[in-house]
Amino acid sequence: MTDKVRDLRSALRRLESMPGQLITTKVEVDPMAELAGVYRHVGAGGTVMRPTKEGPAMIFENVKGHPGAKVAIGLLASRKRVAALLDTQPEDLGKLLCRCAENPVQPVVTDKKPLCQEVVHLAEDPEKWL
Repeated sequence: MTDKVRDLRSALRRLESMPGQLITTKVEVDPMAELAGVYRHVGAGGTVMRPTKEGPAMIFENVKGHPGAKVAIGLLASRKRVAALLDTQPEDLGKLLCRCAENPVQPVVTDKKPLCQEVVHLAEDPEKWL
């Protein structure tokens, strides 16, 4: 298996290393319902009627109205995929969750500014986001 999963990038690398677990598309999709609709068919094999299939996670690289943005969807949509990302077996996920809840990681307080990028949407034009 590849290195330990510590962030989104390493999770995507892990899924890329697993055959059939991640696909990428450069076809333009509208983020207002089209993106989710595409994933519904690729990821679950159709509507919510049972049985649904276990499809791959997806990365959309061409999101209408958002040049340069990418959207990842379905990374945690199957127990098999979640288990692989957490270095365990699907049948052991419940036990792992219980152990994690019993032994939480304590927060680290720092005076430094966050090392992240932010996209801030102000409410001055709420119609823009509807």
